Amino acid sequence: MNWVKNEEIIAQSGAIAALLEVSGYPKPGNVHRTQDFGETRYEHFLISSVAIIPSLQEIAYRGKCAQQNQIVLNELKLGEYILKAVKSTQLWQKGGNTNLGIILLFVPLACAAGMLIEHPNPSIPVFRENLNSIIKNSTSEDTIKLYEAIRLANPGGLGAVENFDINDTSPETIHKENMNLYEIFKISDTRDNIAREWITKFQITFEVGYPYFQEIFQKTNDINISIVHTYLKILGDIPDTFLSRKYGKELAERISSEAKDILNQGGLLSKQSIELLWKFDLKLRNKKKINPGTSADLTAATIMVALLEGINF
Repeated sequence: MNWVKNEEIIAQSGAIAALLEVSGYPKPGNVHRTQDFGETRYEHFLISSVAIIPSLQEIAYRGKCAQQNQIVLNELKLGEYILKAVKSTQLWQKGGNTNLGIILLFVPLACAAGMLIEHPNPSIPVFRENLNSIIKNSTSEDTIKLYEAIRLANPGGLGAVENFDINDTSPETIHKENMNLYEIFKISDTRDNIAREWITKFQITFEVGYPYFQEIFQKTNDINISIVHTYLKILGDIPDTFLSRKYGKELAERISSEAKDILNQGGLLSKQSIELLWKFDLKLRNKKKINPGTSADLTAATIMVALLEGINF
């Protein structure tokens, strides 16, 4: 992990990753530099990317403190910093939920990266084990803060998760059941790819997104191509769970298949498939405003890891 030198760089890596992800174009169905999404504009995403810097820096510092045994893992307060990032985002923009998924991925990534700052042998395997440790040692208080953050962000496409409904579950119930973040995300991992990341040591980010991003960047040395192709790779390999919840599994799988087909034909490296890519983008916007938002969030997490590894362009 070449660039995990201090908490400031970790936070900057998160902000830059979010800025690059939303700027990649064309990413079919997403807001990007040439397309807004109703009242949610590209500029709202730029603001949101910067607004989360303090939260990422503070949780990275707490991760460093945990590595130095100044605090124990169940004192990291992941939920508090998720909530703080959501509040900061809403303070600076009125475009709606622009980055809840990114916050849910970036806060644990920043914390786990903070634990690498003074580690003698920082590496991807150690990074992933750090993620596993901080998530499994989270607390029911973290879950209460998470629920508050989700209610505040008011994302679309969320439903009840068995008896732990985001809108109805009381703090008393969460404390009584002692549901920490690992346990609450495990309930919904089959219907939400971000929840799946929390219980698999970020399997999609590290085993699908990051290796492919490395490969395409080394091949092209083009950051925009790398971002768009990584998005298509993730969307093509793993149907977007936001789409599955909102529109059904069949539609999500069709969108996934089309993304894979365009990438296989060359994506932004082929004139013919560039035209297909723009048509795909237009189709998703015109036909129900279909937005594979979870795939975009996972792309952002991939970019953050690449930046922490020292990628430069």
